[in-house]
Amino acid sequence: MRAVLMLYFVNILNFSDSNGIVLFHAFTVISYTTPLFGSILADGYIGKFWTIFSISIVYAIGQILLAVSSTLSPELSLHPWLDLLGLLIIGMGTGGIKPCVSAFGGDQFPANYTRMISMFFSIFYFSINAGSLLSMFISPMMRSIPCLGNDTCYPLAFGIPAILMIVATVVFMLGSFWYKKYPPKENVIFRVVRTIFRALRAKRNGNRAHWLDRSLDDHSCQSSRECKSNGKCSEEKFVDDVKVLIRVCVMMIPVPMFWALYDQQGSTWVLQAVAMDCRIFGAFTLLPDQMGVLNALLILVFIPIFQSGIYPAIEKMGYKLTMLRKMAAGGVLTALSFFICGIVQLFVNQSLATLPAANEAHLTIINTFPSCDFMVTVNENAPFLLPHGLGLHDDDTIQDPVKFQSANYFHPNISITSDAPNCPKFATKLSLSGGQAYQMTLTPTGWTYGQMNLQKPKNGKGEFAVSLNMMIPCENLPNEVSWSGCDGETRTKGYQGTLGLCKVESDTNNEHPCDPSADGKFYQFSDSSRRALYMNDYLNGNGGNFGQSYDNIDVLPGTYRLFYVNYTVPYKKMSKPTASQTVTWPLDLPAVTQEAMGGVYVITITNKEKLGKDVLAVSQTIVHRNHISILWQIPQYVIITAGEVMFSITGLEFAYSEASPQLKSVVQAIWLSTTAFGDLIDVAILALNLFSDVATQMFVFGGIMLIVIALFILLSIYYYEYADYTTNDDSESEKLAIE
Repeated sequence: MRAVLMLYFVNILNFSDSNGIVLFHAFTVISYTTPLFGSILADGYIGKFWTIFSISIVYAIGQILLAVSSTLSPELSLHPWLDLLGLLIIGMGTGGIKPCVSAFGGDQFPANYTRMISMFFSIFYFSINAGSLLSMFISPMMRSIPCLGNDTCYPLAFGIPAILMIVATVVFMLGSFWYKKYPPKENVIFRVVRTIFRALRAKRNGNRAHWLDRSLDDHSCQSSRECKSNGKCSEEKFVDDVKVLIRVCVMMIPVPMFWALYDQQGSTWVLQAVAMDCRIFGAFTLLPDQMGVLNALLILVFIPIFQSGIYPAIEKMGYKLTMLRKMAAGGVLTALSFFICGIVQLFVNQSLATLPAANEAHLTIINTFPSCDFMVTVNENAPFLLPHGLGLHDDDTIQDPVKFQSANYFHPNISITSDAPNCPKFATKLSLSGGQAYQMTLTPTGWTYGQMNLQKPKNGKGEFAVSLNMMIPCENLPNEVSWSGCDGETRTKGYQGTLGLCKVESDTNNEHPCDPSADGKFYQFSDSSRRALYMNDYLNGNGGNFGQSYDNIDVLPGTYRLFYVNYTVPYKKMSKPTASQTVTWPLDLPAVTQEAMGGVYVITITNKEKLGKDVLAVSQTIVHRNHISILWQIPQYVIITAGEVMFSITGLEFAYSEASPQLKSVVQAIWLSTTAFGDLIDVAILALNLFSDVATQMFVFGGIMLIVIALFILLSIYYYEYADYTTNDDSESEKLAIE
């Protein structure tokens, strides 16, 4: 479900990139904080088996609620609250079972089966990533399918996990008779907390070798019912186990930083992929949220390679490869992956729009004249050349906008001249606002200006964005175009109806070339996205409001023609008109082919002459297309996955093997909570919005990770010995604890 969650926040719930990232990591914080409560429930009340079963039902309910919520219209007031409630329930559900599943699996082995336990955790991690491999490939495909009148189908992407969670719960119950189910004896977490607080409250005693031993000041082994016949006090043994637990927790202090980096694969790295070229060798398109498949696939490949190849080879070279050394190496690799990600982002930035700051305004001037070159002077600065329009083309060059960085210049004086005959000359004063981008358009019928949208498409389907300026008075339109868009008083203004981009294919029906019900083959510039533009005359400044500006629409790559469109039945999102219910008239323009993704373009349509009916169109690139291939993300995924194998899998094994038998669920909950703290670091840093550039963010996180790993290495030096619970005494202690 998390594979598509980031794009759901941004595109459906309309959160900004920064707020979407914060919510994504906040959800992870919940998912990895609640394991503490799951551990308490399992160890102190109902046991691991019944905790897994009951909380799985809660988990499924949250997933169903999220799937149902995603079917509702985003305009309803229930959004985003119902979605966030579903995510809260899912977070509580997944957190409730996380500390129990791995520990419950480990419980099926005797404590002295260390090799088998190590293999189990590798297989356990392998199984999780086998599921991730499928889900990260399938879920993005499901959300990219049009359904319910939308271009995407998040209800399907969320609904399938809900169904599979129910199936998984049933399958888990079917194995009930074969499991070893150790009943809970006491709430071990509370006992650990009481022991620590008792030691902290006790008076200092110089005779105690360890500060935790002070918790035994008021304890008498002879009078305790927990003393065993062999004279070994279980309370003293428990305090020894807590000492080991404290040592393990100290080693976990740097671990959250690893998760702070690792979990950005699902947020920042996905948004980076959205701004990249997702075409793979021209054969097919990889969805940006499918890149996580690479991590899951590499995990399946790397686990046996590291377990059976790399680790034994290093050991044969005479280098003792302890668990902490593996983790240190994995942390360094994780930092390296972020440095590589930052370098890739520097190249991605070249295709991103330069957004005006709050005290800055941008003005792009578009010349649609087919043969007039202009000299433009702004506020008496040096003039610059504005060449004539090149028509509909796939040129990726961008005219640098004029920038105004002071409030005094938000009312610039513009002077436009030309030495060519029959080309207009004029001067005017514009009114601009800080933080906004504008376009000034020069056409044979007059000039105008208005705001423009620099936002790249974020749906993650490989689209480009295109807006439309329609600057033809209705009286200059062909007589056949006599629909409501130009009837009555509007004929003295401009065409105010619907315009459609219809895909041109070999099997296109010439009689009905536009089919609004065909998803991905028809896009409309509709009334709801239209704004009036006042057209100014070059001689006297007078004009009319026959100019219309249509907001950006996201379009899949292909070849399209532009049509006037009128529907014989009402256009409804859930029941779009068919081709036979759509009346069209083509504009006298060539077809437009655009195969690149991620670019932002504006098409201006006007008359070749002021009073003529011949039409011309000019396209202008506003924001560069995505020119960096998504394949450049492969190195960072390969390196972070190698780091994950060495850090995460080894850390899970370290936490489990170092804990005493009765504290294994506790240490598992603590290990999982490090993920919560890691994502809390992301929430804290990203909520402050410290980074205006993602590349800088990647470099900073990578640098912090190196510092943290240096601290981890220093701590590892003083971790003198590993715990050993494979002796008969310890096995007996485990048996007594279970009884």
